[in-house]
Amino acid sequence: MLNFEVTSSDFSYPGHDNFSFYLEGQDSSWTPLRNQHLVSYTNLAPGHYRLWGRYQLDGNSLEAPQLLADIHIEPPYYRTTSAYVIYVLLTALMFSLLTRRYFKQRYHAQRIQQEISTSEKRLRLALLGSGGRMWDWQLKHNRLYITSQHDGDEYSEEIDRQQFYSQVHPDDLPKITEALQLYINGETPFYEAEYRLKNTTDGDWLWGLDRGKAVEWDKHGNPIRLAGTLTDISLRKRQEDQLRLSYQVLESMNEAVVITDLDYRVIDVNPAFTDITGFTEQDIKGRPVLFLTRGLYPRSFYQQAESVMLNRHSWAREMQIRTRRGKLLPVWMEANQVLDHRGHTSHLVMVFNDITERKKAEEDLRLMANYDQLTDLPNRTLFQDRLQHALAQAIRCDTKVALLFLDLDRFKNINDTRGHQVGDQLLSAVAERLRRVIREGDTVARIGGDEFTIILEGVHKTKAATVIAEKIIDTLKQPFAVGQMMLDITTSIGISIFPDDADNTEELLKFADTAMYHAKAMGRNNFQFYTACMNQAAVRHMQLESGLKQALANNELYLVYQPKYEVKSGKLIGMEALLRWHSDKLGPVSPVEFIPLAEETGMINTIGGWVLQQVCQQLAQWRQQGLQPVPVAINLSAKQLNNHIVDEVQQALTTCELTASLLELELTESAVMQHPAESIAILARLEALGLTLAVDDFGTGYSSLAYLKRFPIHTLKIDKEFVRDISDDPEDAAITSAIIALAHSLDLLVVAEGVETQEQLHFLASQGCDQVQGYLLGKPMSVADCSGLLQAKAEP
Repeated sequence: MLNFEVTSSDFSYPGHDNFSFYLEGQDSSWTPLRNQHLVSYTNLAPGHYRLWGRYQLDGNSLEAPQLLADIHIEPPYYRTTSAYVIYVLLTALMFSLLTRRYFKQRYHAQRIQQEISTSEKRLRLALLGSGGRMWDWQLKHNRLYITSQHDGDEYSEEIDRQQFYSQVHPDDLPKITEALQLYINGETPFYEAEYRLKNTTDGDWLWGLDRGKAVEWDKHGNPIRLAGTLTDISLRKRQEDQLRLSYQVLESMNEAVVITDLDYRVIDVNPAFTDITGFTEQDIKGRPVLFLTRGLYPRSFYQQAESVMLNRHSWAREMQIRTRRGKLLPVWMEANQVLDHRGHTSHLVMVFNDITERKKAEEDLRLMANYDQLTDLPNRTLFQDRLQHALAQAIRCDTKVALLFLDLDRFKNINDTRGHQVGDQLLSAVAERLRRVIREGDTVARIGGDEFTIILEGVHKTKAATVIAEKIIDTLKQPFAVGQMMLDITTSIGISIFPDDADNTEELLKFADTAMYHAKAMGRNNFQFYTACMNQAAVRHMQLESGLKQALANNELYLVYQPKYEVKSGKLIGMEALLRWHSDKLGPVSPVEFIPLAEETGMINTIGGWVLQQVCQQLAQWRQQGLQPVPVAINLSAKQLNNHIVDEVQQALTTCELTASLLELELTESAVMQHPAESIAILARLEALGLTLAVDDFGTGYSSLAYLKRFPIHTLKIDKEFVRDISDDPEDAAITSAIIALAHSLDLLVVAEGVETQEQLHFLASQGCDQVQGYLLGKPMSVADCSGLLQAKAEP
């Protein structure tokens, strides 16, 4: 406030003074003061002012204005120029700060919005990648908003919650209700449930993980809105099932499983480990697994195993471990590295199983593979191995090896008559005696049937083999007590020497076998050393056997017929069919060679059947040609004398429409007497067909008159061995006369074979012999010659 008091300098006219003033810089006109002397200004702004005043006395004119005061009002400090500058600066700063804050908040809001958008996008991508779905559940209206994906596109749908529940497996609905109730009651921090949903595409059940929280509540604090995700966990469930299955498999495995760290300290074991070793998980956990093999293997063993593990990531071998009781246990151990996600080894897994039974089985198999079950002697396999070893040792030591090949004589007869059980007991007893005969270090083996071999090592002279062979023969001559029976058996032995006879195991065995067959040919119950000529016989035997197998197919076999004549009348009354073989490779082969071979190999049945068919067909052909056939005799082998021969003969006769009287069957004494009771029954059936039956080579076999009387036979044939010398040898003449007399006493016809001279014929006629055959009357003839003979017989 600014006050000015004015007065006149002349006080003569009080009350008549008139003043007016003008404040330059403030007023726009003069302000009069009537009868007042005080001028006041308030709220003057800082600045420069000049106060002017004028005086007027009543009735007079105004005087000239006078400058009353030159006023300069200083502004307060807050209104100074500096202050305003500061104000401006502060205002600018504040504006700048506000602007920066605004933009910062805006940037932050945009960033938050972008992050929210990015998060939503990531969430959607994560849900898309995981097969997850978002849902929003309005509890008040029981409406469910849930997202779905199809072909990479996301869309949402609104469905009733009960409609959604209809897709849930019925067994899982209680779990959902229970999980929801626990969350609403505040017992769980969020709602979570696993359940199965039906796949609307293929109808399969998929596993889902439902997880959410309340996002909106009513005024009472009860949740009215839940939001969350539904994730497809079918793959995880399958993996869990696989893990569960793997765990169950691990728990139920018969093999022990040990998991260790890289320092070989045990982390975990399965129950089978305890069953096998006796150590519980508490006993073994944290301990080095190598304590199971303490003291069993050197350090180098473990170093080598570790080296293999590093290079191959696995290791396996058969080894031994100690059980809790200290027992050594054979196991098959496999160790493998377990790799982590970086491909680095994190653990080791060792799997092993008790192979005690397998080792026992292997040992049993080894014994079965190398030893004969009946005699406990080495079998052919082990024999071959030991023979090979013996030859190698002989080469190093410059010694010899003697190989003895033994075959029991007529052992088959014991098997057939006494039974295989008795035969087996006899073989065991023979094996035991052979063990006692040989030297320590030598080998006796059973290589099959009734065949044994003995390897004599370190032989310097063949005399050693002779001594052993003689001991064997003498030892086996002693009777064998088998059960309640006493049995006799002999053996034939063949001996070959390495390197004198052969330089390899195959030939050495073959040559010993050849020598053994030669010993049998020499009368059995003896031993023979191999010689080169024996090999020739063996080769011949092999050639004959091989050729005979192809003889029928190659049409190399044929028949010739030798006529038989009645002694009194000289008439042709029959023929005997004789088998011949002309080999394309071997040429003519004598029946003396190939008939025994056919019996030995079993081919006699096939060949005998062929002979029967050929004879019947030839008889039918002669009849068709208008000739009068005579009975033809066929020789039967002992192997053919069985029930099948009756059917074969009957079928052959029926096929060729022949009467049985045209066929005669000849059997040797020995063939008939092998099984007398069976032979009588078979011969009776043949006789019932109407056949004529003859005993061939009578007098050279058993000559059992008791059975001869019982046999249903019609003819006896005197062997040519007796006929040949009846003119010069009184004994043969007496035997022949006795046979003829015996046959006639039994009402049998007598046929003499091998008649070659008139003297023989006259003697036979004088003794009453009924029929004869031989070179004197007719040699074996071809079919054409026989046809001519029959033609001549038919002519008057």
